[in-house]
Amino acid sequence: MKQIATEAIMLKRMNFGEADRIVTVLTSDNGRLSMLAKGVRKSKSKLAGGLELFSVTDINYIDGKSDLKTIISTRLKEHYRNIVSDVERTMAGYDFMKIIDAFTKHADEPKYFRLLQQGLSGLNNLNVPLAVTDVWFFANVLQINGSDINVEKPLDQVAFKEEGMYSFSYDGMSFYSDKSGHFGPSHIKFLRLVDRSLNPEQLIVISGHDMLASDLQQIVKQSAMMHKA
Repeated sequence: MKQIATEAIMLKRMNFGEADRIVTVLTSDNGRLSMLAKGVRKSKSKLAGGLELFSVTDINYIDGKSDLKTIISTRLKEHYRNIVSDVERTMAGYDFMKIIDAFTKHADEPKYFRLLQQGLSGLNNLNVPLAVTDVWFFANVLQINGSDINVEKPLDQVAFKEEGMYSFSYDGMSFYSDKSGHFGPSHIKFLRLVDRSLNPEQLIVISGHDMLASDLQQIVKQSAMMHKA
């Protein structure tokens, strides 16, 4: 049978039988796969060390006729250990994996692997506020899915105004003018920079990044949740 080597990030896992485990992973080149890790729950298993949550792993597996691939060997490439040192970052990591799992059930877009890798790296960097990584990650989920937030113009105007205030419409995936709104031009500019940033770390040079991200966190995350497959 054909053996394949790939990079993978675990999305979820389930115990199977007495010592095995079925894992769902996102690979860098073959999309989302289900794999059987035989004997991984045994104390002397050679596979266990490479199958950690919040990690990037080099995996060798057998690609047979079954949809369930069999893991031959694993090597931990990068473990984002700081994520589990903070409860909020740990919960955010689980949220990242859950939504990527949902979006990749019917799409093998390679960009999702890179996105999840950079998202976990952002959570691991304690110098990057959680809200900044959250906004960057979920905004990019929407962008890859083709349902990104409109930051070019508001629903009811031809352009955003420098002194305007805005509220957000989930139905229109855009902002609209509202004197009592909670979003201003600085929030729109921040979202535009999010779209251009390769990772969350690039956003912390922006003045007021932590407060801007905190203001936007809920609408970006909720929008992504609404559009998941």
